[in-house]
Amino acid sequence: MKKIGILNGEISEVIAKMGHMDELVVCDAGLPIPEGPKRIDLALKKGLPGFLDTLDAVLQEIEVQEVVIAQELAEKNSPIYQKICSLFS
Repeated sequence: MKKIGILNGEISEVIAKMGHMDELVVCDAGLPIPEGPKRIDLALKKGLPGFLDTLDAVLQEIEVQEVVIAQELAEKNSPIYQKICSLFS
């Protein structure tokens, strides 16, 4: 039984199978997701788990090659945007 890192089996499996230039999106509720990509919904209730907690857990397990941040985030939620930017120097 796994006791450290990401304990969610679906997320752990996806991360373990990732290779160079594969993409993973970490988002909050409401992002429109087309048919096709695998979706793993972690929602327990509004705001749980938190976006930054989820992102932090994922970043501890993957090597990031490129980051794409929605432009709207800087405009609509500057504190979260600044925190994300601080994670990627």
